[in-house]
Amino acid sequence: MKKYWPLPFLISAMIVSLYLRILNPWKSVFTWTVRLGGNDPWYYYRLIENCIHNFPNRIWFDPFTNYPFGTFTHFGPFLVYFSSIMAIATGNLEGEALRSVLAFIPTIAGTLAVLPMYLLTSQAFNKRVGVISAILIAIIPGQYLQRSILGFNDHHCWETFWMITTLALYIYALKIWREFDFSLKRKIAIAVLAGIAYGMYLDTWAPSFVFAMFLTMFVAISLILERYLNTDGLTEVTSITLAVATLLYLPFAFKTPFFSTTHYSPFQISILIGCLALLGIFRLIKHLKPYYSRIGIKENLAYPLTFIVMVVVSIFILALFSPQVLNMIIGVTGVIQPRGGALTIAEVQPFFFMGGEFSLAPAYIHFGMTFFFGFFGFLYLFYMFYRKREPIILLILLWSIVMFIALWGQNRFAYYFALICAVTAGLILDLLLERLKFYDLVIKGKLNYTKIVLSIILIILLIYPTFSLANEQSRYAGGPNKEWWEALTWLKNNTEDGNYDDYYYQIYEPSENLREKYSYPFKTYGVMSWWDYGHWIEAIAHRMPNANPFQQGIGNKYNEVPGASWFFTAFNENESEYVARSLNVKYVISDVEMLTGKYYAMAVWAEGSLENASKIYYDGYWYVYATPYGLGLAPTIYDVPPNSKIVGTLNVPSEKWFETTEAKLHLLDCSGLSHYRLIYESKFVSQFSWMGFQEIVYKQIFNQKYSENFGLKTVNATTSGYVKIFERVKGAKIYGKANSSFVTVYVKVKSNQGRIFTYSNVVRVVNGTYKIVVPYSQNTKWPVKAITNYTIRSGNVTKTFSLSDEDVENGNTIRIDLI
Repeated sequence: MKKYWPLPFLISAMIVSLYLRILNPWKSVFTWTVRLGGNDPWYYYRLIENCIHNFPNRIWFDPFTNYPFGTFTHFGPFLVYFSSIMAIATGNLEGEALRSVLAFIPTIAGTLAVLPMYLLTSQAFNKRVGVISAILIAIIPGQYLQRSILGFNDHHCWETFWMITTLALYIYALKIWREFDFSLKRKIAIAVLAGIAYGMYLDTWAPSFVFAMFLTMFVAISLILERYLNTDGLTEVTSITLAVATLLYLPFAFKTPFFSTTHYSPFQISILIGCLALLGIFRLIKHLKPYYSRIGIKENLAYPLTFIVMVVVSIFILALFSPQVLNMIIGVTGVIQPRGGALTIAEVQPFFFMGGEFSLAPAYIHFGMTFFFGFFGFLYLFYMFYRKREPIILLILLWSIVMFIALWGQNRFAYYFALICAVTAGLILDLLLERLKFYDLVIKGKLNYTKIVLSIILIILLIYPTFSLANEQSRYAGGPNKEWWEALTWLKNNTEDGNYDDYYYQIYEPSENLREKYSYPFKTYGVMSWWDYGHWIEAIAHRMPNANPFQQGIGNKYNEVPGASWFFTAFNENESEYVARSLNVKYVISDVEMLTGKYYAMAVWAEGSLENASKIYYDGYWYVYATPYGLGLAPTIYDVPPNSKIVGTLNVPSEKWFETTEAKLHLLDCSGLSHYRLIYESKFVSQFSWMGFQEIVYKQIFNQKYSENFGLKTVNATTSGYVKIFERVKGAKIYGKANSSFVTVYVKVKSNQGRIFTYSNVVRVVNGTYKIVVPYSQNTKWPVKAITNYTIRSGNVTKTFSLSDEDVENGNTIRIDLI
């Protein structure tokens, strides 16, 4: 019992982990299809599917995304090969069968993490802390849970798994190197295992080269404090760990032909070799210490002075001969303060700020009570280090500080900080239980009701709220909703295929210059949507998205870079057509989220800052109130009707907002546009949802304030399709003479959902002539078609006409005089 008592606790923790990660989200993953979560898991699905077809080769350059340029992919080899091998071993090689296998892979990492967490904390502290921390890592909510849950097959959960495994084995290696009478071979073997774990970490996520810099920094600080610490074995264990990891990274070090902190490139190797060189110098300094005293420098200053000189000289040499590398190293600190459009990305936003104000609510949501217990555990780490002077305590203390800095800067590092919370919360709870003599009371069977009750309260206070949050959060795994799935399936089955399906499974030669368009072997086209949806478009529809979740293809207005943000926020069709021509856009996909909540993100990327976007696209916040008859909108609190309840605020779109391409596409069904037509819409947005309410309000505002100004017909103030697909066409050119100032044209159109709307457009007459381009046709292959003839009017003259697909696709010219 003394030796194996932790075992039942660890098994129980793993069972609870499987319950949270598999059983709870089961129904949200295995639905109308096998639904992978989020965005990146769908790109992994694409890579894994391709790898299975070409095993053991895999994609390192992908022309299917960031169209028409393509991109080098930064997703590491570990998860691609591990998933591919699992799929091949089970015989599930494509489609739903393959996704069924991939869905379980993140749960493996999330559940197995219990073991290295126990090893790390039991070696650093004691077995009791090991058991508590292992239980906590199984139940911590927030990003760590969400990234290791059923369906979320991404590298994030494996990043944390390999980091904690590396640290656990590294600490174990340090301990046996100094404290146990093992043979040198066995000591080296444990350090080699730590190196293998770190190599897997590198092969999971290229930016994990930072961990080598962290370990080297830890050794440097320990050596500076060598008067107070036992530093035996530090340089040896660290050198072996980094050397083995370097060898495991080496086969993938040149997959990207340029230096990059995020891609598999020579940059990582240069950092690893640089860290190994520094460790060699550290070792050399130890032997050169007597020479320092000969020149009047105290031996205890040997390391600090040498390190200062090394840093200064290294910066000078890099600045002189390789400023790119120096900038990339300095750029690592950029995680602390992201700016501009990057702040619209949920995982990049500062962690402790909500609505611009400091808040601890995110800490509770993402870590439960472990964050608050862990805070005191973190303070206790300082005290432990002061009392024990142990390098291992220093290592965990430095690790905690670095991870907290990363968390402060960006929300995305919450899944890493969960490891810190599990360690520090486990440490402080163990201390409190020990001070209350809880363990003695349990083992000896003595009864001290006060101490037992206090101990149980502390255990419940830490465990119960944390587990409750995890239990609630794990019920939904995310991923594309049914509307998106059906829309992309329709796109795949009903649009020009060419050689897309065959080409999808090939291995591609990279482009020589990523700034130039890729040379495709057959006629291709781009699908324009917001970057959030790029991986879904590629993996589900097998089409080429212009923008993707790597934040490629976004573009902007302030530097006139063609991309999604400029396209959707363009104030006139000439601008959007310039972007579309530059990127060879054939289809456009919009959803109601792009029209409402995500619109501000497009505007911020386009204009460069939230301040600029707010001034241009919005008129300020109005009050949303509820009455027995429904929701309403009021500009001030004094305009809210009596006996109404204020339920929130809504940032009201400005006139400029209604001029943009996104508004004309999704809200007005292409009214005011000449080269785009709706060809598919999904089921309607619920009018009782917040997004449905916004769509209705926007339409009411348009009808009341802007319809007449724009010369367009009013629209039905109802909700429409959640997802809409548009085709870019040349448009039929109608021209002729007219005897008034304006010519208007309109036609009734029926969507595939049976919704009837009016398309309208208007042009100015110049020198007695007009030319207007229209996109819809009566005789069409698409399920969305005009159900009446066009009506064209100038003054008192009205005529009608009809069009075929050939007319609008080829840009045929039709003369109609209106005199």
